[in-house]
Amino acid sequence: MSIHQLDYRFSGVRVGRIFVGVAVAAFQLIVYQVMLQYNALRLRGVESWQVETPLDQWMPLIPEFAFVYFLYIPGLIIPALLDMPMRLFMRYALALVMAVCVSLLGFALVPLRIDHEEYTCVEMACMGLALLRDVDPGINLLPSLHASQTLLAALVLFTAANAHGVRSLWWFWSLVLYIPIIISTLATKQHFVIDLVAGFCVAVCVWVVSGVISSRWARGAEFDAA
Repeated sequence: MSIHQLDYRFSGVRVGRIFVGVAVAAFQLIVYQVMLQYNALRLRGVESWQVETPLDQWMPLIPEFAFVYFLYIPGLIIPALLDMPMRLFMRYALALVMAVCVSLLGFALVPLRIDHEEYTCVEMACMGLALLRDVDPGINLLPSLHASQTLLAALVLFTAANAHGVRSLWWFWSLVLYIPIIISTLATKQHFVIDLVAGFCVAVCVWVVSGVISSRWARGAEFDAA
């Protein structure tokens, strides 16, 4: 099956892209949760590496940013709403999967843990922060998937706009959204600065590699057509 055949549409709905997106999301959710449970057991009694920087110490805890932190997943879905070429969409999906695989390796090899500071309040913002800490206790840290995958979403939108002329209201608002998402990782004390730097580096690397693979897909499709 070629990449173009994967772009199946039914009554105008991009069924193929939905299927690919759901498969990527399911893979990420399952392996992330498995690693979360593994690290929860592995890091008991293990001393965490000290990677906190002055910027980490300077950044205050802002509970309201917990709701921004949760916008990470919707932010990754935005590129799928644009009518970009299927090959570019598949490059994006592949890069997301590769980022997950690299992050899993980092989670397994680098013993990092955030000891969350106590807070006392009953406001809605604190309820969001409590929920965040329940689902993400701060042990799958380096490299940050929030950083790598958010940057990948920005990269695919930039490529779609500049190489293929794909621009829309989603394109504008998503770029405005991604910066607050990155800030939220520090403002909620869910990541260290080094996690973000590592995540950005991962994003650049997997985007380049996925581009090479995507080009080979294109050459293979041209060969088959010939």
